[in-house]
Amino acid sequence: MKLALAGLCLVVFLSAAAPGQSAETPPSFEVADLRVSAPGTAERGGFTSGGRFDMRGTTMLTLIAAAYGVDTDMVVGGPAWLNSDRFDIIAKPPSPTPSPEIQQAMLQALLADRFKLAIRHEQKDMPVYFLVVGKKGPKLQPAAKPGEPDCPRVAGDTGMAHRGCRAYTMAALCELLPQVAGFYADHPVVDRTGLTGSYDFQLDWMSKAAYLAAKANPGDGPQPVSMFDALEKLGLKLEAGTNPAPVIVVAQVNRTPAENPPGVAAKIPDVPMEFEVAEVRPSKPGETQTQGRLENGRLELLGFPLKALIALAFDVEDYRVAGGPKWLDTDRFDVIAKAPKAVPEDAVQGMLKTLIVERFKLAFHNQDQPVPVFALTLGKRGPKLKEADGSVRSDCKLSIEVKGRTYTCQNTTMAQLAERLPSVAAAYIVHPMVDLTGLKGAYDFTLVWTGKRRLSGFAGRGGDAGAQTEGIAQASAPAGDLTVFEALDKQLGLKLEEQQHPMPSIMIDHVDRTPAEN
Repeated sequence: MKLALAGLCLVVFLSAAAPGQSAETPPSFEVADLRVSAPGTAERGGFTSGGRFDMRGTTMLTLIAAAYGVDTDMVVGGPAWLNSDRFDIIAKPPSPTPSPEIQQAMLQALLADRFKLAIRHEQKDMPVYFLVVGKKGPKLQPAAKPGEPDCPRVAGDTGMAHRGCRAYTMAALCELLPQVAGFYADHPVVDRTGLTGSYDFQLDWMSKAAYLAAKANPGDGPQPVSMFDALEKLGLKLEAGTNPAPVIVVAQVNRTPAENPPGVAAKIPDVPMEFEVAEVRPSKPGETQTQGRLENGRLELLGFPLKALIALAFDVEDYRVAGGPKWLDTDRFDVIAKAPKAVPEDAVQGMLKTLIVERFKLAFHNQDQPVPVFALTLGKRGPKLKEADGSVRSDCKLSIEVKGRTYTCQNTTMAQLAERLPSVAAAYIVHPMVDLTGLKGAYDFTLVWTGKRRLSGFAGRGGDAGAQTEGIAQASAPAGDLTVFEALDKQLGLKLEEQQHPMPSIMIDHVDRTPAEN
């Protein structure tokens, strides 16, 4: 089991001129360590509550969007690598902790200095959805109590999403829809209702995947309800269109950042590598449920096998922790610890690593070991791929339609496909994906497959219990539907097969069964 320590830090940028700062002397970080990310580094980080900027595995597209306070869709132009090359930035802002406006200005200055980034502001017609009133007029109740708009999750039928909105304006609803129903509202939503009041209403809908599965299996479950259906009950409608919007045009940016100033690493304060206080204890007898939470610097990991704790601390999958006694998989422990609030995610993992090494007298070494992976190789008849001309940004976008999940990629290498596909086909690709095709070029292609949930529904109707397990991944799909494995083969001439492949692993040399006293 691999868990992420999410929610530790949040990137917050506001678009405004920083008060008290002149255009001639933009604010800047005191010192910044900037480098190309190691292969496989996941994107994470941002400004911590203490002001330290610590961002890892971040594309230039994300950095520009953050620096100028816009969505990535509003950054246009630039070189093809803008959304593929990744960078690490660790920077120290001036004291005291600057405001979000000044943080944004500092990142702008850093990108201009180290990457020679030059941008210009333009208006461009962009795809949007217009929120309009339906033919029969709105069916909305005026707000019972005026106040701050609020639209929390509420209880309702299982298998559906429910939001209870109070004192909600149409402008607030336009902001909400892409956040909670992005596969329906996959572009910004613009208010064209003409309604100026605030209202109380409830939205009840299925995720797009669940909606399509329900439509494909009529009579076997709940009635399909899309976000469009939910809006229609309120007398509202989404219509696709285009609308002028301010965009950031990338006019110039260097692929290789300027070198760090001498001694930069020594000038950035170290993050703490130990918890302020920590308790490690065996879990209660019979404990089988694993729970993990990180909130406001308090870390709670309850009922974890020690192997899972080691995997979490070292940021690897369980099966990449090898050697050691058998009880690593069976003995369970609780960890309750307090970390400073203003630390990045990597620091919390580092603290957990220090804690486990100290309390369990853990000794280990790093070694490549064969582990389960999905290997991407060439099919028997060779690839069916169109070479990209290199003129557009490397990117892949997922949409969910009646015909299945559609993954449209431009200027994408097979190594990038191996990196990106598991995140959108996680139900099928349950191990790391490794590119073994030998193809070095970049390609334009579209991959269409059927969600595993829908295939499981078909299998259940047929009574094929085995097809509802992992075996369904390689089984033939009904009614012309395709698993992601079949889609890769038939549409792209590629094979994706489970096999053993050497990957960096944590080899256990020694570990105590009883942790040291707290």
